[in-house]
Amino acid sequence: MIVGININACSMTLDALYKVFGIIAGIGTLLTAIIASAALHTWMHQFSHAERFKAFKELEVIGFDCIGAIEKYWGVYKDEHFPAKTPCHYKDHELARSESLEIFWESKERYRIGVDFVQSLLLTEEIQYFEFSYSNFDTKVHEIISDIANAYEQDGEVRHKALCHVERNILNLKLDFKKNLRKFRGR
Repeated sequence: MIVGININACSMTLDALYKVFGIIAGIGTLLTAIIASAALHTWMHQFSHAERFKAFKELEVIGFDCIGAIEKYWGVYKDEHFPAKTPCHYKDHELARSESLEIFWESKERYRIGVDFVQSLLLTEEIQYFEFSYSNFDTKVHEIISDIANAYEQDGEVRHKALCHVERNILNLKLDFKKNLRKFRGR
């Protein structure tokens, strides 16, 4: 007697019910496993995206620190060679130049480490479109530093054109760097 109902069931009926409920339980377990697998896949995707975003954001900060050191280096040259009767901002230009170069070298080394980690997060198809590998970034920043030093060895209109070229290169580096990194980090 089950819940006040008298069921006269033979073993064959109970065996059939047992098999039906076993099949239903198996299907339920399978659906639970599928849902859990989909949830884990979603979590893994979100986790990897978050790690990638953090790594690219950190690399962007390091890259702009390096570019900022270049701009400070250029600022020391401007301060030293600006034809004005006002006192200079930097008391010792050699010391200021060496400090800015020291910051530059430290930032560049941090960039080397950071870009190595970031490239490990990229897919093989994405690596060919990543423009700011260490060697590429290193070439661009050293070209700018060289252009700054060479510009101040010139005079007159040649210096002015060279300094405009330096300014354009710094601006282009900033814009291209930000654009390329944000493309890969997913905003």
